[in-house]
Amino acid sequence: MTGPSGMNVESAVRDRYSAGADSADATLCCVVDYEPKYLEVIPQELIEKDYGCGDPTVYCRTGQTVLDLGCGGGKVCYILSQKVGREGRVIGVDMNVDMLALARKYRKEIGERLGYANVEFRKGRIQDLRLNLDLVDAWLGEHPVRSAADLTALEAYSAEISANAPLVEDESIDVIVSNCVLNRVRPDQKAAMFAEMYRALRNGGRAVISDIVSDESVPEAMQQDP
Repeated sequence: MTGPSGMNVESAVRDRYSAGADSADATLCCVVDYEPKYLEVIPQELIEKDYGCGDPTVYCRTGQTVLDLGCGGGKVCYILSQKVGREGRVIGVDMNVDMLALARKYRKEIGERLGYANVEFRKGRIQDLRLNLDLVDAWLGEHPVRSAADLTALEAYSAEISANAPLVEDESIDVIVSNCVLNRVRPDQKAAMFAEMYRALRNGGRAVISDIVSDESVPEAMQQDP
């Protein structure tokens, strides 16, 4: 996934955050004060490896279905789990296998501490919330791409599951949250990302976005710095 200058944005993001899943990296985030009572059931590893810049969870309520775009290690999802309660549901989406492994690692343990499990983590790109990358990975394990014909078959399978088994269904989400992730999507793919968010939201739903922004144009050299 290269940008106009040829920089592979997705690889740069994946490599940086895979390293952050392995060892805590304070330079990846800003200090955020979450309500302490929601941190009591969350293992210290997830607290240390949380890379956000704000707290979008304060806008979520009991019983809602919440989608976290770029969920990383899952800390925000596990806070949301408590906010929406037993009757609610939380879906975390991320493309980084190391971050997803970290998030999934504690799902059973946290569910047992709470007395219910209402969180799941799915592999996908937030600019394409139809394509389930876990299914793609499984398919590729049995059908490796070695030719143009194989690539065509992969594209056909991807189109089929996007249509018939989307990662996130149409109008299924009450609140979309994202914590310091949307700005890592390539500029030429942001329109598709927002269109996917709109597709996933129910009528009357909303997006709560915490991110880092600039009040002036970012110099080209900085835009192309991985």
